[in-house]
Amino acid sequence: MAHAEIYSQFEDLLALRFHVKHRRLNHQQKLISEKGGYHQAVRKGRGMEFNEVREYVAGDDIRHIDWKVSARTQKVHTKVFTEELERPVLCLVEQTPKLFFGSKVRFKAAQALNVVSVLGWITVHQGDRFGGLVFNQQHHWVEPKHQQRSIVRLFQYALKQQQQLQSPGAQQTDWFGLLSQIQHHLKPGQRLFLVGDFLDCDELFFEKLSQLKKHCDLTLIHIYDPLEKQLPAKGLLRLTNGHSVFDIDSSQFRQNKNYQACYREAWDKIWQFSHSLHIPLVEISTWDDPVEALLQQKVIR
Repeated sequence: MAHAEIYSQFEDLLALRFHVKHRRLNHQQKLISEKGGYHQAVRKGRGMEFNEVREYVAGDDIRHIDWKVSARTQKVHTKVFTEELERPVLCLVEQTPKLFFGSKVRFKAAQALNVVSVLGWITVHQGDRFGGLVFNQQHHWVEPKHQQRSIVRLFQYALKQQQQLQSPGAQQTDWFGLLSQIQHHLKPGQRLFLVGDFLDCDELFFEKLSQLKKHCDLTLIHIYDPLEKQLPAKGLLRLTNGHSVFDIDSSQFRQNKNYQACYREAWDKIWQFSHSLHIPLVEISTWDDPVEALLQQKVIR
């Protein structure tokens, strides 16, 4: 695999904007019905903005009564809100040694950025704010804005972190700690895409997702390489997880089945958690065209 295919190229991420000009993000409710257990989503709206105070009329929500104005005027008044017209979209994308792997076409870390690029350009094209966070050992937060500059800044941070990757690793990704740190950045009504591996996530991570989904629309996008699911029939193979090296005979049926079972067990765990929470879980391969894969998975239309 050539060096240019190991790491993402800034020009390629920019060029994806020309491939998605007429695309839109699919509605979260449709995605939930496709991926999250056919559950009727609770509509959170796009955030409410204060408009005015007027006299209370029958049928108004008593939770919006303005008690200060009511006391001053001796008449019951209520606050009136209007729904915001935009829906900020945030992407949290992993660039850890766990994603520094690919059998052909591209590495997982590069595919993760391709996916974020597609989502980012579509968001800006449809008039919404885009921002997010990229992380390795450090993380960089980009405040959601309308400008393309926010996408470019996220690319710049991501490419710096990606180019620090030199070998694959198996260290557990602390998604729980990360989400806890940036939770104060998240606002009700935002749409949140998490892009990474997830296969080693524990129950704390899903407890945090359960909290966040009360206010945000969540989607998990799992990036994988086909070699992680099944070994090619190539005889004796030497594999590494970044810390140790081991040999496996891919021509042996039992070894192949055990290898496949390890991946399937991890995948089933994350699927069951996300399914129980009615959070859409999407899987995209390093071999896939990112636009076509997101179309096929109904994330975009």
